[in-house]
Amino acid sequence: MVRLIRKILKRVVGPFLAFRYTGHFQPFIKKNKGIDKLGRKPLISWISYHQYDVVGIDTHFLGHRALKNPMDAWVYQEIVYEVKPDVVLEIGNKNGGSTLYLAVLLETMGHGRVLGLDIDHSRFTPKHERIDLITGDSSDPEIIKKVHEYCKGKKVLVIHDADHSYRAVLTDLRNYQDLVSPGSYLIVEDTIEGLRGFRYSDFPFQTFIRPHMDKPLQAVFEFMKENKRFEIDRSREKWILTANPYGFLKCIGD
Repeated sequence: MVRLIRKILKRVVGPFLAFRYTGHFQPFIKKNKGIDKLGRKPLISWISYHQYDVVGIDTHFLGHRALKNPMDAWVYQEIVYEVKPDVVLEIGNKNGGSTLYLAVLLETMGHGRVLGLDIDHSRFTPKHERIDLITGDSSDPEIIKKVHEYCKGKKVLVIHDADHSYRAVLTDLRNYQDLVSPGSYLIVEDTIEGLRGFRYSDFPFQTFIRPHMDKPLQAVFEFMKENKRFEIDRSREKWILTANPYGFLKCIGD
């Protein structure tokens, strides 16, 4: 009983006490006042600010909106160079800035294509000779078949950035995991949304008590219980400030 009480206090009361002792009653960044003014804020507040007020509003690649953490983008180019995929399947493209970024990486390497899959490409702005698009619901059997036909016999890297609900992400992971080649990756984006303390509502303090559960992170944990082809590669989180904690899944089996 004593151990249970200590555990509850550590998980629930601990975060609030931490802010109290450092003199910060508001753990979230409302405005960028410069690093010298924000140095005592917790890391989770930085990533929350970054996701909502930077990536979600004003981040571009070559003039096209790119909803991507730049530190993750750097890790992506390391993975792409190491894996040298024939196809990078990006599930969820929105405006297309990240799709273009991947295409430019492949163009620089002189190898590979990007296959962009999204239910709606009306907002997709870039054009590049290494980008191919398939428009449709990622859970539609006909779309799944079309993607598999495109990727047949090729070395594939998969990045998931579509519907972020638990059920939708888990369904996509199950439907497309077999495309990932041994040594390559299945990257699940925005798993940060399922961590304790991530700002996700009008009453953000509630996530310090209980994180949101209907998120990609919970889908990853469930997927890993049932699939032994992958392992979570946390070395890809070397910058710490990633949008994809536990989301870099390396294929270790056939």
